[in-house]
Amino acid sequence: MLSLGAGGSIDTSRFERGNIVEPGRYRLDLQVNRQWRGVEDVELRRQPGQDSAVFCYDRRLLERAGIDLARSVRGQDGVSGGAPLPEGRVCDPLERYVPGAGVRLDIAEQSVYLSVPDYYLSLSSSKTYVDPSSWDNGISAALLNYNANLYDSEVRGRSNTSGYAGLNAGFNLWRLRLRHNGTATWSRRNGSHYQRSATYAQTDLPAWRSQLLVGESSTSSEFFDPVSFRGARLSSDDRMLPDSLRYYAPVVRGTANTNARVSVYQRGYLIYETTVAPGAFALDELQAASYGGDLEVRVAEASGEVRTFIVPFATTVQLLRPGTTRYSLTAGEINDPGLERRPNLVQGIYQRGLGNDLTAYGGGAFTGSYLSTLLGLALNTPVGGFAGDVTLARTDVPGGGDLNGSSYRLSYSKNLPNTGTNFSLLAYRYSTSGYLGLRDAAFMQDRVARGEPLESFSRLRNRVDANISQQLGGGNLFLNGSSQRYWSRGGRAVNFSIGYSNQWRDVSYTLSAQRLRSQYEGFSERDRGGASSTLFSLSVSVPLGGPGRGSPTLSSYLSHDSESGTQVTSGVSGVLGQRDQISYALSAAHDRDRGETTKNASLDYRLPQVELGSSLSQGPGFRQVSLKASGGLVAHAGGLTASQMLGETIGLVHAADALGARAGYSGNKVDGSGYAVVPNLIPYQSNSIDLDPLGMSEAVELKASSRNVAPTAGAVVRLDYPTRIAQPLLIDSRMPSGEPLPFAAEVLDARSGESVGAVGQGSRLVLRVERERGTLRVHWGDEPGQQCLIDYALAARVAPATVLRLTCRPMGGDGGGQRL
Repeated sequence: MLSLGAGGSIDTSRFERGNIVEPGRYRLDLQVNRQWRGVEDVELRRQPGQDSAVFCYDRRLLERAGIDLARSVRGQDGVSGGAPLPEGRVCDPLERYVPGAGVRLDIAEQSVYLSVPDYYLSLSSSKTYVDPSSWDNGISAALLNYNANLYDSEVRGRSNTSGYAGLNAGFNLWRLRLRHNGTATWSRRNGSHYQRSATYAQTDLPAWRSQLLVGESSTSSEFFDPVSFRGARLSSDDRMLPDSLRYYAPVVRGTANTNARVSVYQRGYLIYETTVAPGAFALDELQAASYGGDLEVRVAEASGEVRTFIVPFATTVQLLRPGTTRYSLTAGEINDPGLERRPNLVQGIYQRGLGNDLTAYGGGAFTGSYLSTLLGLALNTPVGGFAGDVTLARTDVPGGGDLNGSSYRLSYSKNLPNTGTNFSLLAYRYSTSGYLGLRDAAFMQDRVARGEPLESFSRLRNRVDANISQQLGGGNLFLNGSSQRYWSRGGRAVNFSIGYSNQWRDVSYTLSAQRLRSQYEGFSERDRGGASSTLFSLSVSVPLGGPGRGSPTLSSYLSHDSESGTQVTSGVSGVLGQRDQISYALSAAHDRDRGETTKNASLDYRLPQVELGSSLSQGPGFRQVSLKASGGLVAHAGGLTASQMLGETIGLVHAADALGARAGYSGNKVDGSGYAVVPNLIPYQSNSIDLDPLGMSEAVELKASSRNVAPTAGAVVRLDYPTRIAQPLLIDSRMPSGEPLPFAAEVLDARSGESVGAVGQGSRLVLRVERERGTLRVHWGDEPGQQCLIDYALAARVAPATVLRLTCRPMGGDGGGQRL
């Protein structure tokens, strides 16, 4: 207690012991180095000589927190480690077993915070990784994503009205995800039509880090031709792995003579640093950039000596961490609408990281009349990342005979930070004349069975793909494209583009050239055609009124096509509104060869529950007006909640009476039922969703404004934010003698005993009350003379900043309330 004279003492006794935590079992958020790790049932016990209960833990809880107990016993220098953790639950200070670690309890936030040196965190303890036991499967709910468009057009005097709706519907029942995708089209001339693209049920298998899908879907294009299928697929899901295992990075090996600091740099940026003991070391928890770039390793010895060496790092999509596997197994029938005969299919792929720089992969596809097998290797080398594989295929030809062939593929990637060059993809494939991919074989067999000659089908001979970028003069020079040649005919199909983009002051510009040449359109001779064109273009954009937020942008686009001539397009676009919820664009396009001008306008408005848009195009002999609406709907036990497009995995916020509060980064507002949707959560990782009270009633108080969750893929996770309706209240109060109340004295609701605030400077109370009238008890000691009562009564309408001047009467005295 600090004395400031009569009646002016500062009561600090309630802070001297800190916040007293009662013993018991609590369900708390587990935070490690400010990163959420899940929700745990935590036991707190009161130890002898301590007023507040302390955190108790066992081996299982610490391992789920990502602590490597073997490292903690060994210590960073191999000598000064922690004590071995006993079996069972202990309540000792965590630092006894994990050097440098600490614990902080915050019961108000329902959290326990662990501070742990990075050295003692295990490989699985990446910032976003959450133990599978804390994954949230979500609630039962029905989902709908929609994207609807309505067109009204007139071309040369003929008018038509048409519409389109893309629908993605689903229903969640615990871990089961039912999904349906389809499109509906309608026109005044042709009527209506609905086409189903996929219907399936899916669930995750956490113990296998896999997904099981039953129904209609498509296979991957990574190794075999992608095909639509109806059946079942079991496949690994890399999203369930820690970041350090999900993406390839080499193991850094070296030797230290003393307790040394090892720093790893990529493209000049420090990406990892740790302390190692004398002897050999291996760093296997790097999370380097997924597109590669050599690693520079610096070993700083305690003596001051510094050694540097380079670890090559160039990645391809096939490279995996040592010991990591990836697989997919599909069984069913090929389900392509262009096929009359739909053969059964069994297809499998398996990848395995064999070592630091080597991954092997293989697979096969079988339909009864088609068989292919694949074997390949991926390598990380000092000159880049390579992947090469061989596929052997045998195809039965209807009516007799078969085709036998092979296909060879080699791909290369390399990032050269010193020159600014990035070969993100260089690939070459060569196939013999008897080789057919899975999809081509299915179509060939289907058409030959219907009477078409085998000789009418062309087969791929070779294909080259390139994707190269080069930093140049502060800008970016890029080249990408592909070239294909076929057996049984000359010529080739070519598609490539080259360009340069840069910015001068506020002006952005791009120069590009594109070459298209096609002598093969479709699979058989009847589908073939030939066409070629070259397109040159220049685009320039500049903000009007400077680069500030909300400034409109003036854009111009000049193009010349060898077939359609020269076009010039100019326009203005921009956004309006506090959250850029309105976007607009006005443009005019002039065809110099034809002397024709087309005018275009569009306006979009993004609401929390739906996105609306309209557009108008008008030119010589035509006019088109369109309207569009897109968004999502979630039906759940609490009602129906509208949202913008949902994404795969979503959060359903519930905050009663918090109308107008904004949920998460999407800014979706809580509706009148207390719900809001947060779309596009990241599955199997920690997501932090904040609720912004700005915009909701001042009479509503959020008891918690942030929640963490790690949803499973496709889940609808409910996030509850407790609220209470309480009127903000300012009271200037003094004792009957006129003396101020002691600073920091606690203020409680006299009826419930709940703490509602404290006395601030100038004897002013800032607090919230749930009732229009009541009594407050000011408490600064246990003696009767160290407590007083304030009676208050609020008028029906009281401005939020109104100050009530009330007397605090001694316990047992007469009322001193004042109604304003």
